[in-house]
Amino acid sequence: MRYCADAWYLLGLFSHDQKAERIFRDVTHGKDMLLIPLTVFAETTKKLLQQGNKQEKIDLFFETVESSEKIKIIPPDKGIAREAARISLAHGLSMLDSFAAATAKISSADTLLTADADYAPLVKKKYIKTQSW
Repeated sequence: MRYCADAWYLLGLFSHDQKAERIFRDVTHGKDMLLIPLTVFAETTKKLLQQGNKQEKIDLFFETVESSEKIKIIPPDKGIAREAARISLAHGLSMLDSFAAATAKISSADTLLTADADYAPLVKKKYIKTQSW
């Protein structure tokens, strides 16, 4: 399984949500992969700082997450940016959510890990599949 993470998933993982941690273990110890859009990294960092977490703790969290070869940070390129703009306009998604969806689609992820109902129009059109943990 190729997962793509939304900020909701990473926030769950940071707060030690059991289901989020189970998926993380499946990735690190199994055959699954986890893709993290760079925009999701930025959004997660911002939300964790807003919650009052220290930058050092956030950095340690991401160092741990990124320590597996099966977890990749995906920087946006022009293709992802173009697709994100298109789906944001067509479906009324925020640009951050659109970047996550476009990264999942273009990177051939099987599932976008999210608890965000804003992706429902894309799921309905079978653009992406989502899974809440």
